[in-house]
Amino acid sequence: MAAEDSDLGGFLRSRRARVNPTSFGGAAGIGRRVPGLRREEVAALAGISVEYYARLERGRKVRVSENVLNAIARALDLNDLEATHLHDLAHCAEKMPTAAGAPDHHGDAVRPALQVITDALAPMPAWITNYRMDFLAGNREARALYAPLLTNPEDRGNRARFIFLNPAGRAFERRWEGVADETVGALRWYATRHPDDRELSKLILDLNSRSTEFRSRWDDHNIIHNRSGDVHVNHPAIGDLELPYERLDVTHDPGLSLFIHVVEAGSPLARRLAALVGDGTSAPPSA
Repeated sequence: MAAEDSDLGGFLRSRRARVNPTSFGGAAGIGRRVPGLRREEVAALAGISVEYYARLERGRKVRVSENVLNAIARALDLNDLEATHLHDLAHCAEKMPTAAGAPDHHGDAVRPALQVITDALAPMPAWITNYRMDFLAGNREARALYAPLLTNPEDRGNRARFIFLNPAGRAFERRWEGVADETVGALRWYATRHPDDRELSKLILDLNSRSTEFRSRWDDHNIIHNRSGDVHVNHPAIGDLELPYERLDVTHDPGLSLFIHVVEAGSPLARRLAALVGDGTSAPPSA
């Protein structure tokens, strides 16, 4: 997916609208037609001309230095993740369109050794995913835990489709709103980092066209990229579960990540997961 110039402009406008003018000595409300900072205020804080900043917001192809991007990030009070995203967007906007027939970023070939690793991590659920959020491989515990995702062919083992296009996704995720925010924020991050992946582009276009919940979040331009956290699910077989997770990048296979639910051996949670696997409810291994 070639990154559209409007992605940079949209991100800048969304972050500008978020800034409280009083944080930088501006007056709030007086003579303001839009929330947040004016373009001229951002330009002044960043030490650049209004015309130059306006060209960036309008999606014009402008070569912009790292120092200028850092100054804009400070002016907009971006966090580290948002600042990195700003740099990615600016560099994507500078690139020439990718030639037809260029190879996609597949990131979905799972080596047998990775399956062995996930199996060895049992009884902790462990699985491999790519940046498109496809469930590619996992141990029995992971397949049992995420059976609702893996057993519906329309979801194609894709978590974003499960969350936004399958009613079972809303029932499965106890904190659906937060998970939806995280899913879109992560896809925003990955779309900029993999602008030539046509499969990722098709996924995002499909979600945009079929889900108003996805579309409204996509238009917010928020970025989320978690490496650890907790999931809260309502499993149809064993009920409510709360599980911490860690995400580790597979450095030898760019684009793949190993997710692990950290479960203490012998704990009540471990016994519930063992019962789930023992009931034979896990989805079959990926072909």
